[in-house]
Amino acid sequence: MKKTKIFVTLVTVLLVTFTLFAEEKLLKVSTEQITNLEVPFVVSFSELLDFVGYDFDANWNSIRIKDSKGKNLPYQIVDVDQNGRISSSDFLQFVFKNEANIVVSDDWDLDLLQFEPVFTIEEKDGEYNVINKNFTVKVNNHGLANFTKFGNVQGILYNELGTARIAGWSGSTYYVDGKLGKHVETTSMGLTVKDLKVFDPGPVAVTVQAVLSYEDLPGLTQKLTTHIFKTGDVLVENEFSFSNYVDIMKLQVMATAPLTTVDDSSLHITPIFRRMIWSEQLGITPYEYWKERDAIEIVDENAYVVFPAIDSMKPLWWGATYAFVSMEDWRANFSEKYGLIAAEILPQTSVVYSDLKKFVYNDFWFYESREFRDGIFRWIPGELNNYEATKGTFEGTNEADWMMKFKAGDKVTYTRYFSIYSAKDTAEAIRLLEGRAHEIQNLKLIVQ
Repeated sequence: MKKTKIFVTLVTVLLVTFTLFAEEKLLKVSTEQITNLEVPFVVSFSELLDFVGYDFDANWNSIRIKDSKGKNLPYQIVDVDQNGRISSSDFLQFVFKNEANIVVSDDWDLDLLQFEPVFTIEEKDGEYNVINKNFTVKVNNHGLANFTKFGNVQGILYNELGTARIAGWSGSTYYVDGKLGKHVETTSMGLTVKDLKVFDPGPVAVTVQAVLSYEDLPGLTQKLTTHIFKTGDVLVENEFSFSNYVDIMKLQVMATAPLTTVDDSSLHITPIFRRMIWSEQLGITPYEYWKERDAIEIVDENAYVVFPAIDSMKPLWWGATYAFVSMEDWRANFSEKYGLIAAEILPQTSVVYSDLKKFVYNDFWFYESREFRDGIFRWIPGELNNYEATKGTFEGTNEADWMMKFKAGDKVTYTRYFSIYSAKDTAEAIRLLEGRAHEIQNLKLIVQ
């Protein structure tokens, strides 16, 4: 009997000892919280491993997300490669306010926490309705997300989030004889679907991944990864990869029909552009350009561009409402009738080049045909030679010089937030968007 008691005591001591010596790694995720909305966060396990370190024997099933008071927050893991275990390509997702801690232990007795999903998915004819208590997003057969309901408002609210507009020259032999070949152009809906996955709904988000190829430009592949968060934020990562030589004239990501279909009185709102070619051609500032069109609104002593979203606003030339302008932190359409904002938010502030040719040859914003467009646009308009400020910059160049020339192994990635929020008026909408962009752009992940 005494020997049995000694053995039990010894085992207990050993278990306690092992528990005491279990180690944890703590990663802090933070932002500068301004709005009252939770901030979405997604990270791959490959990135997490870089932070945790390869010398730590991490049990990834032990992962916990805790708020600043130590309370467990709901999280989910997207099994991207569908191998039934946590792999480097998988995603960790959660939402938080102010700060959260990712805790990983080397205690192999711990297992994943389970949380109830806040989405349901209904599939019909190869398309999927992703349904939350606050909104519905329809994912079409090419993996593009479309808001069809938000609150009590139903209809075409915000469509084809992250769709691509691609144009180039099929069969280009530029490096052989300087010839470009046949000009072709399409959007993501014109590409061939190679793979489409809608992953299981969870307590935080639903993730969709589509792989598309452009048969007229062999070697060009679009990989579209979309995270639909319960906050109303849709994070879209577009990766364009090349396995062949391809000449590109347009490579733009877009969102279409932002609220204008349900409310043609919607307004377009954006910070004043840091650079605008049309105003430079007129020898005035972007502020003066929009002031002349009665499209300036002052909110908290700052000026913003505000105009009817379906009005072309007397562009200097071409049919676009604006083109060849800097990409700012956000832009949106706002319906006062429904109290809704359809926004595009950049994950970081973009660079503005002082050199005109470099500015035009890099990414910039368009607003045309009720579409948010941004990315590469290498069609150099003749109007650039009609004004002294821009005359001669592209003198002696031709289409073959303008093209973006991609080779095998090249990749281009665009990451955008396409989100719907609520606001009662333009001032409230602007304040919310300024705060939201600040929260998103100030996301940080550090090792404690």
